Amino acid sequence: HLHGQHPASPAVKMASTVASLRVIAPASVASKRGVTLRARAPATAPRAAPGRMMAISTETEAEAEVSKALKEGGVTVEYQRKKAKEMVKFFKQQQYNQAVEDSQVFGMTPKNEINNGRWTMFGLLVGMMTEYATGVDFIDQIKLTISVLGIADVYD
Repeated sequence: HLHGQHPASPAVKMASTVASLRVIAPASVASKRGVTLRARAPATAPRAAPGRMMAISTETEAEAEVSKALKEGGVTVEYQRKKAKEMVKFFKQQQYNQAVEDSQVFGMTPKNEINNGRWTMFGLLVGMMTEYATGVDFIDQIKLTISVLGIADVYD
């Protein structure tokens, strides 16, 4: 227990949660970007290509980096500045990726799907109103339209 606190206290839960986290980016963000998350990797894990950000920092890499920093005289201001710059770069990349995803115009975007649904409802309404006015059911209306447009001869 941490400093005599009850095992179910929020501080103990928070400490255990923080100690178990090694993922820098949420799994949903990583999966959207096509990044494979690894739970643990050997100390000789391949590095990301230049210009690409890795989605996780493995436990062994983090432990090695911290122990190296402590051996070299502790965590210095330069070390903190370097880590802060890495974090800024990572989150700017995340912000850029989100902006690219939000600016998508073509494909199955939420805006396009809403418009598709609206046009479908409008078409069904027109079909029902035409059926009410003419007495020709919806399927026969489609057959008549296909015949009149010369696509196929399906209406007798």
